[in-house]
Amino acid sequence: MLNDELRHLRGINMAIELIRNKWTYAVLVALLDGPMSPTELLVHINRGNVRNADLLNEWVLHEKTLLETLRRLEAEGLIVRQQMAGSQARSAARTLVSMSEELLEALREPAAWATRHADLLLANLRVRRGVIAPGPAPARRLKFDGGKRTPSQERWRNLGVALTMLRLRWSFSVIAALRNGPLRPTELALVINDDVDGSRHITGRRHLSDKVLWGTLRRLSTDGVVDHEGRGPGFASAARCSLSESGHDLLVALAPLGRWAVRHECQLVDILRGRHRAPGHPSSCVDCPDDPSDNVAR
Repeated sequence: MLNDELRHLRGINMAIELIRNKWTYAVLVALLDGPMSPTELLVHINRGNVRNADLLNEWVLHEKTLLETLRRLEAEGLIVRQQMAGSQARSAARTLVSMSEELLEALREPAAWATRHADLLLANLRVRRGVIAPGPAPARRLKFDGGKRTPSQERWRNLGVALTMLRLRWSFSVIAALRNGPLRPTELALVINDDVDGSRHITGRRHLSDKVLWGTLRRLSTDGVVDHEGRGPGFASAARCSLSESGHDLLVALAPLGRWAVRHECQLVDILRGRHRAPGHPSSCVDCPDDPSDNVAR
């Protein structure tokens, strides 16, 4: 039986897992503007890709990928389609359910955190994606200008940038493990892998390897979330890692996401078990005696 703190942290991890796919996040945010058909969603999201060309360069959402994303989100109960008869059913508008609306509301504080740290996060992402070269070299000229963004678009864009860090398979596990104080990387791996053993039936995760741990620590350090006490550019196994002030602030900002996940724990567990179906485990949630909240389309 998990205590309240661990249940809360597991909830944050499950919520991040839920929106790990970049198009899942894009679809849910787009539907904040109201019901849209697949064609309208495709245009809406690709216009956003143009506005964010300085980060995405030339990413395009294709119709096949969008339809696959919509089918999965419908099957998982995160969106619904408006009822239409016959051949028009495919083009019916999709809309958010109450659970998804609450999820996006819970993401507002992480979005505010991302906006406060946007300069560092944006610069690092541009370098990683090759939009600009590292160091003082001038930025590569983009092929088109996406125009100005509204404050709301800027906020969701900044959160999307932060999610590229949090979506890394082990990022939040590292952040959560460091919440109570510094740990050496070897100690960190033991703590995380012990947690993996306790939740494998939900997430289907394998153990964290040393190589992946080093890569995750470097990414979190570059983005200002983790401090490393080692000497030089490398991560020494004997040197301790700790959350920076920014990392502690991020953990606080994610608290509403944890509360949302606990409220919808049964449905989240079922969704993630469905994605990582493990033989011998039931599809229903055994950790929550109550039914998940009713999902009513707005």
